[in-house]
Amino acid sequence: PRTKALIDLAGLIIFLMPMCLLMVWMSWPWALDSWTTLEVSSNAGGLIRWPVKLMIPLGFAFLALQGVAEIVRRVAYLAGLHDMDITYERPLQ
Repeated sequence: PRTKALIDLAGLIIFLMPMCLLMVWMSWPWALDSWTTLEVSSNAGGLIRWPVKLMIPLGFAFLALQGVAEIVRRVAYLAGLHDMDITYERPLQ
């Protein structure tokens, strides 16, 4: 269990967090530009596009926030402050 927690912690720090932060950093100007110009579709209905474009950086920011929570859980488990159930349950089929 301790090795699983260490591998999870390394994966969260090395892979998840940089990817989430990169996606927020790269997509924020794109979404902000769409919001400031109040971009709409060129089709006859003219649906607004900026809410959809804003969901991309917002979604990755929320994913990064969840990643921080998981990092805190793994660190607390490794420090002995939290008892974490990391057993694998097979899906029902």
